[in-house]
Formats: sequence, structure tokens, C-alpha cells
Amino acid sequence: MWDEMNNRTIELFRAGKIAEAERSAKETISSMRNAGASEDTAMARALQNLAEIYRLQTRYAEAEQLWRDALAIRQSVQGQDHPDAALCLNNLGGIYFEQRQYERAEEFFRRAFRILDRARGRKDLHTANVMANLAAALRALEKYPAAKPLYEEVIAIKEGILGWDHVEVGMALNDFAGLYESLGRYVEAEPLYRRALAVAEAHFGPMHPHVATSLSNLAFCVAGLEQYEEAETLLLRAQRILEMNFGETHPIALDGLNNLVEFYEGVGKTERAQEIRDKIAARGRT
Repeated sequence: MWDEMNNRTIELFRAGKIAEAERSAKETISSMRNAGASEDTAMARALQNLAEIYRLQTRYAEAEQLWRDALAIRQSVQGQDHPDAALCLNNLGGIYFEQRQYERAEEFFRRAFRILDRARGRKDLHTANVMANLAAALRALEKYPAAKPLYEEVIAIKEGILGWDHVEVGMALNDFAGLYESLGRYVEAEPLYRRALAVAEAHFGPMHPHVATSLSNLAFCVAGLEQYEEAETLLLRAQRILEMNFGETHPIALDGLNNLVEFYEGVGKTERAQEIRDKIAARGRT
């Protein structure tokens, strides 16, 4: 029964019915407590479901406590070094990362990684995902030499398991490129961004918003290489995709115009930048 109730919560969450999912998770937790099943792994799962709902709503304090409660159950019932305990540690790290508490995030990602590395090994997607999270925390802390080999290993693992054109490989390539860009090493970032763009186009098609994101990332990279004409072309293409998908007045489309303003200002085209600002102001009023 508990599994059915938890599955119902997940179905509602995936369908975007967040309020209903929250009610479902709370009902499951209440029912289990009334039945004396507070230390069951199904209770841990219910707590995790509600924690993710709260995280989505940026209710971080509540989400953190739920993940800690779920972790305590997992460790008590399944053991300190169980992969399910690692999942809780990883998600606690994610909550801290989203709040820019990068040192705490690193600590929890490392704990999760050590467990999964022992339990599942390096050639495992769960291990690779936690490794990628750890790399992101290290990058945010500007520990670039420590982050670099992790990114490289994540890409190798995911390519080996999923294939070169899988969306998760594209995301890993994009993150690794971002590391090089943070260091101003645009020459090394460029081929990674181009591969990430090729993966996005292969997976989503040429007019998907994820493609627009890849185009923008590549645009600012090639601008760093002073390839301004190509950068402008890429940004304009990205903007067309955003406006086609969301409409001209959607906040995401307006963010795309802000990217163009940033680019034009960076290359000294102040009049063109002002034209785009005026367009943003006009669209923001509609």
C-alpha cells in the first residue's frame, strides 16, 4: 500500500501537479505514522518525495530537515554505507549548492561519492552523477585543478554507457566547457561547447530551447576568442528559437534579449545595445 501511495505522489509531481503531489506526500507520511511505520524505508521514500516538492518551491529549510530525517531512516535500516543513504547525502548537498553554500555542498557530495564509489564503482551512472555534482561544487569554490579530472571522468563514463549523443553527455560537456571558460581558456572551451551543441541538436531538434542555451554558451565563448560575427549570429539564432517557443514577451525570451545587450555592449556597439534595451522595455509593458 505504501509503495502505491508513494508512486501516486511521484506521478502527480511528474505531471506538474505540485499542490496535489504535496497533499499526497503528506497523506502518505501521516498514514504511515498512524500505522506505526515511521522507521520503514517506505517512510524514507515518502519524506524524500515531500523534500523534493519543497526544494522545487525553494522551501530549503523544510526540505533539508526532511532529507535528514530520510537519511536517518536509511542509515538505521539499511546501513551507513548503503547507496540509498548516498542518495540522501547527495540531495542534501544539492540543497546547499542551490543556496550557494558550496563548502557544505562539497562535504555532502564527497560523502555520497565515497559510498557509491565503493558500492557501485566508477563505471556507474549514479556514481558519475554525484561525481559531476562534486565537480560543480569544486568549480564554484574555484578549486579548478580538483574539478577538471572529475569532469573528464564523468564524460568518459557517460559516453561509455550512454553513447556520445546522449543528452547527459551533452550536459557534462557543457559543464566542463564552463570550467575552462571560468579560467578564460576559450580555446579549450570552444570544442566542448560545439560538441554540446551538436548533442542538443541531435537529441532535441534544431528549434528546442535547450539548443538555444547551447547556442548562447558557444556565442559567449567565441566572443572571448574575438569571433564577434559568429557570436552575434549564434545569439540571434538562439533568440529566434526562444521567441518561437515562448513568445516575444515571455521572461525567458526577454533574458535572451539581455544576452544580446551584454554582447553588444561588450563589443562596443552601444547604439545596437540601446535598441535592444528599448525593445525589452516595450515588450515588458505589454
